[in-house]
Amino acid sequence: MPVIDVFDRDKKKVGDITLHDEVFAVNWQERQVPVYEVVRMQTAGWRSGTHATKTVSTVSGGNSKPFRQKGTGRARRGTMRAGIMRGGYVILGPQPRDYSYTVPAKKRRLAMKAVLSERLEKGSLFVIKGFDFDTVKTREAKSLLKKTWDLSEAIIITGDREEKFALSVRNIPEYLVLHFSQVNLYDIMAYKTILMTEEAAKYINEVYVS
Repeated sequence: MPVIDVFDRDKKKVGDITLHDEVFAVNWQERQVPVYEVVRMQTAGWRSGTHATKTVSTVSGGNSKPFRQKGTGRARRGTMRAGIMRGGYVILGPQPRDYSYTVPAKKRRLAMKAVLSERLEKGSLFVIKGFDFDTVKTREAKSLLKKTWDLSEAIIITGDREEKFALSVRNIPEYLVLHFSQVNLYDIMAYKTILMTEEAAKYINEVYVS
């Protein structure tokens, strides 16, 4: 089973944590299809689906016959609302719909394991003991992440005791802070580096073992 170092705020090693092979050591090269399918499911669910075009029953006008049936040399026409007429309805136009769908839970978990395993293998996953911010200090949080940890961008997964730190980072666009209960594949994929607290690492290590 992989063992990962645990650092303090100053990026000094203070211990280590053992991770499950089933979560952090899967063959991620062979799991790209589930990753794609889960990300596509998430983005599809964000579509509003409010697009709409007028049908023959909603377009205005055209109740009377525009010209006589015979003798004009033109095709017979009963209404000007037809789709092939100027000002008529849109033929097979889009209507409001729900684009969301679900991927099996087993596949969603497999995709998450694949991405976590890839980040760990490439050395882009770090565990910190805790940030322990007593007050909201955006400047201090930015200095800690950019200078001490040398992270140009990262997703930071925290536990229940990091509310002050989360508030300190929320206005820094290069970083995204999520509680471990909010972890999702799209946000994980959006950042090359994962920084998680020891509490969050233990939670993910246990919850994603099937």
